[in-house]
Amino acid sequence: MLKIIGVTEARARLRAILSELRESGQAVILARDSKPEAVLVPYEEYVRSQEQAQALWNLRFEAALRKSHGAFREWLRAQGRNPDELTEEEMLELIRNA
Repeated sequence: MLKIIGVTEARARLRAILSELRESGQAVILARDSKPEAVLVPYEEYVRSQEQAQALWNLRFEAALRKSHGAFREWLRAQGRNPDELTEEEMLELIRNA
């Protein structure tokens, strides 16, 4: 169940809240003037979410890289160049001069 605690209460009970958080593994929402402002989560959950975010970013980056690689090869062919015959230096020069 979602636990919401006001910032004033959190200030007064921080040690106890951290102990409850560690034991229960449940996130705690910190609210100010009845509006959520922050969330306390167990450290392991935070690390896991950061790793998942990084893995998702890596997947998106790799997909974008594959797509741009294909588009670059098509562009080279449209320029009358065979991408398999160009050196890396020649490709970089073409990119710089594009």
